[in-house]
Amino acid sequence: MKRKELIDAALLHYSLHGYQGATMKKIATEVGIKPASIYFFYKNKEELYIAAFQQLLDNHLAEMKRIFKETSAQSGDQIFSELLHGIVRYHKDDKQGTMAYISLVTSPIPEISQYLQKHMLHVNDWLASSLEDLLRQRYSCISAEDVDQVTKQFVLLANGVFWGMNLYDGQVFEEQVQMADQFISSMFKDVERKYDSEVHKK
Repeated sequence: MKRKELIDAALLHYSLHGYQGATMKKIATEVGIKPASIYFFYKNKEELYIAAFQQLLDNHLAEMKRIFKETSAQSGDQIFSELLHGIVRYHKDDKQGTMAYISLVTSPIPEISQYLQKHMLHVNDWLASSLEDLLRQRYSCISAEDVDQVTKQFVLLANGVFWGMNLYDGQVFEEQVQMADQFISSMFKDVERKYDSEVHKK
């Protein structure tokens, strides 16, 4: 439990004070232990924060995989939409972790940015591979270029929704999500039109 409490405290103080301001003393006080006791679990501050962000990012990826698995029988646009809404739900339910993540992305620290970049490449590779499999199952003759385009459009859309969620409130953000859903629907209508056209040629 202490490891989880330390990670939660580390993310809290990172979101409030940044890396330099999130001292081991503040983290220890939050958990109710002496600063020296932290070193029983983590050899230094860098190791603690790598563990904290690894948990944060791994939890996010696990949620995306869960949504993908649970919606795999649905249509392509429904899966994409569920992934998008899942991103919103996840980050709204973990505001502390989301604030820490934003701080990490906008002000990367050398000790952790290398891990972050490696993790993001892993997420992108999983997403690209999963979406490619999905598209090829439903549209067997879809080209590699079309798969790449749809995947990149979704990533761009998801990034926009993520930042919109943290910039806007209420009705304004809800309208953005609705527009994102409409864009996903249009993406798949274009794919289906092209797919139907290829089928009729055969």
